[in-house]
Amino acid sequence: MRAGRRQRLDSRAGRFRHPESGRPRCRARGLRAHPRRAGPAGSLAGPLRVTWRVVLIACLALIVALGIRWLMPTDRSATPPITMPDTQFDYTLSDYSARFRDEQDRVELTLSGPRLEHVWAERIARLRSPEFHIEPEAADWHGTSDGGRVIRDDAVLVLEGNVTLTHRGERGDIEVKTERLRYDRRARTITSDTRVTMTQAESLLQSGGLRIELDNNLLELTDGVQGELEPAVASRGRDPGAPDRSDDPGPEQ
Repeated sequence: MRAGRRQRLDSRAGRFRHPESGRPRCRARGLRAHPRRAGPAGSLAGPLRVTWRVVLIACLALIVALGIRWLMPTDRSATPPITMPDTQFDYTLSDYSARFRDEQDRVELTLSGPRLEHVWAERIARLRSPEFHIEPEAADWHGTSDGGRVIRDDAVLVLEGNVTLTHRGERGDIEVKTERLRYDRRARTITSDTRVTMTQAESLLQSGGLRIELDNNLLELTDGVQGELEPAVASRGRDPGAPDRSDDPGPEQ
């Protein structure tokens, strides 16, 4: 052994032990949690609380936004109806004007008048002094009456009292007068089961009934037809809107 350095021999293990130095040994230190929170759970409590606060604030903001949107008048207001509204209550219209369209979006009926009363339980609209126009872009029959009814489920217009029906023909206007007229929008027919008077120029015909087929441009008088035909009209041939009377011998010469 060299001089100046001494080593101690461990008598038990037979090993040399280094002398202890004056510097204290560094010992392992344990991790300290938050001074106010004991254990590992306390060190994680802070981040968890921040996460739940964010979620809670987001939920409250969403609830407030939905509530404001629900309270806005524009969200609760209904779209204003363009024609007769299909509502579940009775209503009355003054100085009304209505249009009815077919599946091809063509106007097949227009109605106007001073008063319309709709009864929801019956689904019938009662008309006062209506003016009507049937297929203004095609068949072109129009007129007036004292009253009428729109039967909505059957797509039928019933006109009653001093009914006047007019159609412009090549040889003059055809005018039909009766007490009751029925227009079926689905069957595309105009019929009457009451006494009918039809005039065109100087011709006059009367019958117990009437049937007009809009698809065929055919007008037919039924039940005891009688009247007078203007000879000039008879000699020129039948008007497309006039009744077919080929079997009638005509007036005496």
